[in-house]
Amino acid sequence: MTLIMAALTLTAAAATPALVPGGRADWTSCTGCHEEVGASFVHNVHGRIRAFETRDGSTGCATCHGDATAHLESGETTGLRLFGRDPEADTAACLTCHSAHGASEWSASAHATELGCSSCHSVHTRRAPGSTCATCHADVQALMRAPSHHPVVEGKMSCASCHDVHAANPGALRTAERTNELCTSCHPSQEGPFIFEHAPVAEDCLSCHQPHGSTANNLLAANEPFLCLQCHELHFHTGFKAEEGGTRVIGGQSYPNVMGADGNQRAFGTRCTQCHIAVHGSDLPSQTVTGRGNGLVR
Repeated sequence: MTLIMAALTLTAAAATPALVPGGRADWTSCTGCHEEVGASFVHNVHGRIRAFETRDGSTGCATCHGDATAHLESGETTGLRLFGRDPEADTAACLTCHSAHGASEWSASAHATELGCSSCHSVHTRRAPGSTCATCHADVQALMRAPSHHPVVEGKMSCASCHDVHAANPGALRTAERTNELCTSCHPSQEGPFIFEHAPVAEDCLSCHQPHGSTANNLLAANEPFLCLQCHELHFHTGFKAEEGGTRVIGGQSYPNVMGADGNQRAFGTRCTQCHIAVHGSDLPSQTVTGRGNGLVR
């Protein structure tokens, strides 16, 4: 009987993680029970932090979760900081070290109103950025599989290429001032300045483009000529009258149309960019019959 009791005592002692000198638990004490977490933690950025990189010189589990001494003795979680339950408390804990992210901007962001740091970030492992965003933004993920899309699915860029989740601007974009600055950081040839500007393009790329994905070519919000017709009337060079063969438009007839007087109706079978090639702007005068040099043709 004495031998049995001794064996049970040894077994219980082996199952209880030991405390480090001083009676406190360090991360090796925790991994006695939380083996899987410990295995992933050593490969995580938090697991690679050295004492000199932290404010108080601590690098163990207690840095984020609090002292686990009572937890080791009783098994109760009372007193521990458990992430994923209170977003506001989670964020406060993270900001003790991560104030460099810009706490003031984060607090004013759309994400901060409903989420905490642990909603997107894992303390112990690294989450894939795309799948993390898709947890809430499934509609955007669907657009990224449209025929025309940025190469996010292919792994050549990610949501973070354009978005800063900590930013306070409405779209959480990496450039808050002008959307165009963000787009032209990858598409500089479309930026200009041009002698002959296309006003909507100079103001906002999103006037014509759908950034996440589109069924139209080139990430356009609609196919030609329907996109162009949202701003431009359907006609051929109005303002010039022709005695015969001009395009029929309101207020008279325009310059002779090679498609005939009803040629404007045939524009639905063509593309505006067959003639108006430099839709983003041009340094060359247009070759349109108007002669005003603003037709964006080259």
